[in-house]
Amino acid sequence: MAIGVAGFHHPLVRAAKALQQKKHRRTERCFLIEGPNAVGAALDAGAQFRHLFFTRDHAPEPVQALAERAASKEIDVYEVDARTLAALTHTSTPQGIVAVAGFLERPIAELSTISREEEPALMLVLHDLADPGNAGTLVRSAEAFGASAVCFGPNAVEPYNDKLVRASAGALFRVALFTYGSWPEFAAAARDAKVSIVAAAAGSADVRQVTCGARVAIVIGHERHGLRDINAADIERSVGIPQSAQAESLNAGVAGSIVLYEISRSTGVLGLIMRERDTEKSQAP
Repeated sequence: MAIGVAGFHHPLVRAAKALQQKKHRRTERCFLIEGPNAVGAALDAGAQFRHLFFTRDHAPEPVQALAERAASKEIDVYEVDARTLAALTHTSTPQGIVAVAGFLERPIAELSTISREEEPALMLVLHDLADPGNAGTLVRSAEAFGASAVCFGPNAVEPYNDKLVRASAGALFRVALFTYGSWPEFAAAARDAKVSIVAAAAGSADVRQVTCGARVAIVIGHERHGLRDINAADIERSVGIPQSAQAESLNAGVAGSIVLYEISRSTGVLGLIMRERDTEKSQAP
């Protein structure tokens, strides 16, 4: 497919710029992906691109190659000038490329389909976590420690927030993404998936000393208010992280990442992904 040219007032440019607002993202069910690393990760993962815009002006070397690759996949690609590209980005130093892609999430009712019941499984649940940087960090940690799904609750930050997309460092496109409308909806899906729900909460039992089942969904609550609007009867246990009495509490991104690592290790998920990694290395040419 040939690469087109679009100016500042092109209808597709205006439509893409509108996606900087959440209400337009929800209406169109698509969002912006900025920068060569994120766009490359989305292409690798098979994200459903609507359009792609790039500039040759002061752009990093991989930008043109990504644009040509996208065009070869029958994606509509447009070259724009630096001013137009800057209008589509949130960052102060645009990296030369912006894509418009369709929403990624699956219905929460399909949670049981992503892993076999007899195998260990780890899932991350961001029930009402508000900070996009923390949420993006946790999505990245979830991928690193073998989580098969990340679930966003109705009061959590939107998965397609620009800061979250950047902070996830591409992991958003590689981990199965789910959203749910209410806690009972998630709890029912967790039961169907045969996973126990473990809550990360300050002051709870040391996560290193708690025995969990082999299939666990870890719930991270609000940064300041903790777990809200959750039926306590659905929580199998709560876990915490011991720390110095003089230290301020850890932010949700750091604390949640530590809990993810420890439960991944104790359930056997981490060992499983490490063996898979080693197998891939041994089979590489």
